[in-house]
Amino acid sequence: MTEIAVLGYGGRGRIYSLILRFLQRKKARLVAVIDKNPDKLALAAKDNPRLSEKGLFSDYDEFLKGEKRADWLFICTQDADHYRHTLAALEKGYDVLLEKPVSANLAECAEIAEISRKLGRKVAVCHVLRYTKFYDKVKEITESGVLGKTVALEMHENVGYWHYAHSYVRGDWRNSETSSPMIFAKCCHDLDLMVYMLGAECTSVSSVGRLHFFKEENAPAVCADRCVECANRDCPYDARKLYLDRLKKFPHFARKYAWPMTRVVEDGTPTSSKLRVALEDGDFGRCVFRHDNNVVDYQTVSLDFDNGTEATLTMTAFSPAIYRTITVRGSLGTLEGKFEDGKLTLSLFGKKPRVIRTARAFIGHGGGDIGLISALVNGKTRTDIMQSLQSHVLAYAAEQSRLNAGVPVDVKKFASTYFSATEDR
Repeated sequence: MTEIAVLGYGGRGRIYSLILRFLQRKKARLVAVIDKNPDKLALAAKDNPRLSEKGLFSDYDEFLKGEKRADWLFICTQDADHYRHTLAALEKGYDVLLEKPVSANLAECAEIAEISRKLGRKVAVCHVLRYTKFYDKVKEITESGVLGKTVALEMHENVGYWHYAHSYVRGDWRNSETSSPMIFAKCCHDLDLMVYMLGAECTSVSSVGRLHFFKEENAPAVCADRCVECANRDCPYDARKLYLDRLKKFPHFARKYAWPMTRVVEDGTPTSSKLRVALEDGDFGRCVFRHDNNVVDYQTVSLDFDNGTEATLTMTAFSPAIYRTITVRGSLGTLEGKFEDGKLTLSLFGKKPRVIRTARAFIGHGGGDIGLISALVNGKTRTDIMQSLQSHVLAYAAEQSRLNAGVPVDVKKFASTYFSATEDR
């Protein structure tokens, strides 16, 4: 039986804990939750009836005292806290599942990897899309050779207008000074998938992008500092629409799990009254044009791989929904798909296109969350830190290029400033 503790009972920590609840009769058991917020601890106790009161901790240092309490510690805290939380866990003897990004600082990422190697401890990263049926099928078809030589890989990350407003204008990842650049916070999943599916090393990265729209100069004529005070009810970014009205669309039994409203209220269990209070006082009720955000809302990245493949990634806030698309262009055909549909179209030149459907999961990153936890419990993780850090290097190289007017960055040279042996990344 694998015993697991969870540090941080926010959105991600709660999801992983609930997955463990369904797995615990077989191979895994949740034995502890650590969160400084008493409301989150109360929620953890309610969600996990088998969790003993002795397994609830409000202080991380207190949790680390005495004997080791679990086999794995899931670290689901804010990006800026990952470094110190992970090092303390590794020193104590825990294997770690670490929410991405590993750290918002690439030097800290390298240090975590090196210390885990020295101590002989496992660090797995939550690059959950590697565990989905959809991307498994893309990799299988690409590697089969049916497309011929892989010439190009094109990916689009459509963040969704309301999701961008929630997480990257009002939310925790809105400012690169306190979190991380947009390409890192949101798109290290996509960059990781590129490396995973191509099985090649990226040699050069260039990128352009900026914050186009979500700034005060673009505020409409009718505009208040807070949405609850604003007379402009036509604004698509009105927090009343995005949170209060959205909550009403959920069945009553599901409202306590309704994201993103769970993030807006302090205790993680949204109601209309609690949401109204949060919108009157908190960051999620502020106007998207009068916030302290600075991360880009549109960015493109171009990458060259040593197998001759050219790749492009586009991240945009300006889409009606949240979805990822992928196109693999080969010398003998193309493979195109939309992740959320679970559907791929294989078009071999001169032949009739064929639709391939993969198993769809409507929650948890298309089944990636469950896939990750199941793989971990069975000792078959695909996202060891040394593999996952390749995406972090590419994200920061892309950001360096963007800040330098799109000048290409030599990836190996860039990585060598952080990693003593780049061939071991």
